[in-house]
Formats: sequence, C-alpha cells, structure tokens
Amino acid sequence: MKAVLMSMKPEWWEKILSGEKRLEIRKTAPVGGAGEPEPWPLLVLVYVRGTGAVQGQFLCPGWVKTNLYSYLAGASCVPEKALEKYANGKSLCGWIVSSPEKYDTPSPLAEFGMERPPMSWQYLEIPDVPEDE
Repeated sequence: MKAVLMSMKPEWWEKILSGEKRLEIRKTAPVGGAGEPEPWPLLVLVYVRGTGAVQGQFLCPGWVKTNLYSYLAGASCVPEKALEKYANGKSLCGWIVSSPEKYDTPSPLAEFGMERPPMSWQYLEIPDVPEDE
C-alpha cells in the first residue's frame, strides 16, 4: 500500500489531533503516476520532530492548491503573513486532514526501513494488513 511519511512539528500534530487544524500546508502534494489512479484517500503517517518516531496517522482525501493565504490561514492555524513568506509569491498546497489517530505506541523510523525522517514528506510503501476473517 502506498502511503506518505510526513515530518511535522509537535504543536501542529497536537492541533490536528484536537481538530483545530484541518489543512496541513506544504509546497507540494502527491499525484498519481503515469497510468496510475490518484492515490486518494491517502494514508499519511506522521513523524513528529524531536520524538524520533511516527506518532500517528491521518487520512488525506485530497488537497487544495491556492494563493488565497487568508483561506489557508483559517484552516491551517498558520498566520497569513507566515504563509506569504513560506510561499514566496507562489501557490501552496493544503492537504486535507481527516480521521487523525494518535498511536498508543509510537513506531521508530527503523520499522519503515528509514534512518532519518524526510524534510517535508515522501512516499512510503507499507505492507497491507490482512483483514480478520
């Protein structure tokens, strides 16, 4: 199963878990490859900076790309001026956050075959979990 591993600051993860943050802002977003369907909804595993582990996950049913920073600010908890600076005159992607879940036991990066987290996000292949019969 294709998923995404995303690095994030602890304060943003807490706002996602509380339901306050409904968009995660990035400069890029996933797309389907040539001849492949779009990967939606996409499972996003959240690596929380400073913890050394994947702390949870959320589903991303899609994203919006815009330079309407006031809209992004309201749904992302990021101040409009900070978004303008980050965007440097370009549009930003707001990843839609759905069904956030904090893991009871965080998973070290080694469980995903990684030694260090991505700067922003990266694709990751995780094994499908067989359904109970």
